[in-house]
Amino acid sequence: MNIHDIIEVQGELYQVKRKIPENQINLEKGNINDLKTFFYCDTLFKSQGYFWIVNKIKNISYEEIE
Repeated sequence: MNIHDIIEVQGELYQVKRKIPENQINLEKGNINDLKTFFYCDTLFKSQGYFWIVNKIKNISYEEIE
């Protein structure tokens, strides 16, 4: 998986900004919101031994014009 790949979680799409091993993050000295601020992201997931730092891809409603 490369940085800036797209992943799907529970039917929603996210752009991956970073993927960091859990053992490299010490949450005792901070919290999840600190990580969001530092990495300029809106969502963090913890899965498969990693913190996934991602931004949700928003759905855009549109109507085609002919």
